[in-house]
Amino acid sequence: MTTPLVSCRTTVVTPDTQEALRRLEVAVKDAYDGRVTVEYGGVKAPLASWEGVETDSGPLSLPAPLSMRPTGREVYLRLSGEGSHMARLAALWGIAIPLGFMPWDRYPVPSATESVFHYFGPWGTVADFLHGEGRGDLAWPSVCCAAQIDVGTWGGGQLVERTVQTHLHRLGVHCGPIDGEIGPVTLAALRSLGFGGMALSEAAEALKGMKTPHLAKNSEERQRGSLVLGGYPMEAFTSGGVHTVKTRTGYAITVDGPGRLILSIGEGD
Repeated sequence: MTTPLVSCRTTVVTPDTQEALRRLEVAVKDAYDGRVTVEYGGVKAPLASWEGVETDSGPLSLPAPLSMRPTGREVYLRLSGEGSHMARLAALWGIAIPLGFMPWDRYPVPSATESVFHYFGPWGTVADFLHGEGRGDLAWPSVCCAAQIDVGTWGGGQLVERTVQTHLHRLGVHCGPIDGEIGPVTLAALRSLGFGGMALSEAAEALKGMKTPHLAKNSEERQRGSLVLGGYPMEAFTSGGVHTVKTRTGYAITVDGPGRLILSIGEGD
């Protein structure tokens, strides 16, 4: 199953990015009562492809395999209205990041790329897994590849192999980087789903047809848990639908929907 791109003003985005943009505009309106508005830009339909990247690589000037422009997940956001440029930029970060938008810049300071944001959606966990394994150098290429395969715009090699790896990640089965190399980790992931020994082309079609694990959509479906790590001090940072409360021994975690939980762990006793 390929995720269709949908129209958003004069651009195209994925459906979940469109919904996140809607929530962003509502949040800005609620916060500023019309005194500040969202200026939005994105990628037009003909440019959401590898050929489009060659025509217009956008503000980041990245080559097609490393570009999010063909994915419907790269958008250009600014706030206009009252306040200074710096104040509006900081406000945008404060509202957009908890909604799942990731800024390209590391800090909210004026720059030529300050408006570039990505909405990773289900592919953010690919980067999280790889960073957690100390393979952060493979995170961005893997996310770009997965997001392009998801919407059918990947124009590079090893499509079947990368499709298998992409959909394993979508289903929550970590299989390393999305690099087209079917090694022991990918093979173990396939076996865990009962696809061991199946031809890769057949496995790819079967994986594409499997539904993404359900996420809670309201408080009645809220998921709760706890995190205890004896002997090590830690601090938790959350965004989106993930929330924590510090306890005497660790953190109580509540999950209402997609989001992020980042732990900073110090030296042990």
